[in-house]
Parts: sequence; structure tokens; C-alpha cells
Amino acid sequence: MINMKNIFLLILFYFVATLSVFEQKAQADPRTIYANEFRIMQEKLEKARQELKREIKIEVNIENGGTVTGSVKCKRMKYPENIVVFIEEVGGKDYPAPEERGTIGQFDRTFVPHIIAVQKGTVIDFPNSDIVKHNVFSPQDGCKQFNLGTYDVGVVKQVIFDKLCVVPIQCNVHAEMSAFVAVFDNPYFAVTLKNGNFKIDNIPPGNYTLKTWHERFESVTQEVRVETGKIT
Repeated sequence: MINMKNIFLLILFYFVATLSVFEQKAQADPRTIYANEFRIMQEKLEKARQELKREIKIEVNIENGGTVTGSVKCKRMKYPENIVVFIEEVGGKDYPAPEERGTIGQFDRTFVPHIIAVQKGTVIDFPNSDIVKHNVFSPQDGCKQFNLGTYDVGVVKQVIFDKLCVVPIQCNVHAEMSAFVAVFDNPYFAVTLKNGNFKIDNIPPGNYTLKTWHERFESVTQEVRVETGKIT
């Protein structure tokens, strides 16, 4: 005669054991994200994209300065954002490093912002705001080499960017992660908005070469003349 009580106990034991296995797998696999956790992380990611600055530079106030504005167009980009526009040389003055620090956060295995333009000597914080460990580094063949090692959630590490170049940023744990730090010796640069617009203020009067940088496309140059109190 079948003992229904024993069968019920066996089924209950199997269910508990199976649930325990799933829980162990979830705990062992850091990539496992429950729906609520995923939603929260996506909200943090979007908030970071809106709030974290993509330009770190000193404020320059000159009486006879002019402004360069424009919009970058690219047929191969639906949204021409994250293009760095800069004046290559503004001679006759040394510009101090900003006291303000930059931030490249880590959210949902994504660096935010993807592109940040800074003045030489800027300190950038790399907080791990994700739910997994990360290892932030720049490749050995780059112009600025560093490796911050693998570090836990909530830890913040810093790097001083003291070389004039574009520094690629990667994660040794997650190959899909990438970012770039563009370093300049003057504050006359900007990063385009989603619509491609940019604005560079307080430029000393004169003739300059305006250039662009993008991670996938060749640089474009344009000669501009800046006049006192005028917008070019």
C-alpha cells in the first residue's frame, strides 16, 4: 500500500533541495540579477548618465573673449554625441589643473560617462557602484598605463591624468566595458550633446584650428576666427 504521507514528504524534500540549489547558484554567480535589482540598476545607470559631468576644466573669465558654437553632423551616427571638439593650441598661457574631480562610475557593467574630456592634471574617481567586482585599467600600449586591480562594490579608486592624449579605459573582468579620457592642456574643449551641439566660451580673440575626436571616426578640422564678444 502506497504511503501518501511518505510520498508527500519526498516531494517536499525534493522541492526544498531544488530551491536550495537554485539559491546557491544565484549566490555563486555574480551575474545573476533579479528583475527588481535589474530595474534599480538601470535607474541608477540612467541617472548617472544625466548627472555625471563629461567636461572637467577650469572656468576662464576674460573681458575680450569670444565663443565658438556649432553642431557636429555624421551620416553614420543617428545621435552624434560623445564627440570631443577642441581648439588645438591657445598659446601664451599656462592653465592650472582643475580642483574639481571627474568621475567615471561603473553601473551594470557599463562605464559612465563613456567619454570624458579633462584638463591635464585632473583627478578622476572610479567608484564601483555596480553589484559585481571590477578591475579598471588602461592597456599597456596606451599613452597612460595604470591598473587599479580588482576591487569590491562601494570602493572608490583614483587616477591623475597628467599626459596629453586620449586614454582608453577597460575592465579586466568584463571585456565589453570601455571608456575614454581625453586630456588637454587648455580648457577650450567640449563634448557634443545627443543632437551634436557644442559650445566653447571665453576664447581669446584670434585665429584657431578647431578639431574633433571620436573613438571610431577620423578627426575633422576647421579654421575659425574668434572675435571679442562675438559668437562664431
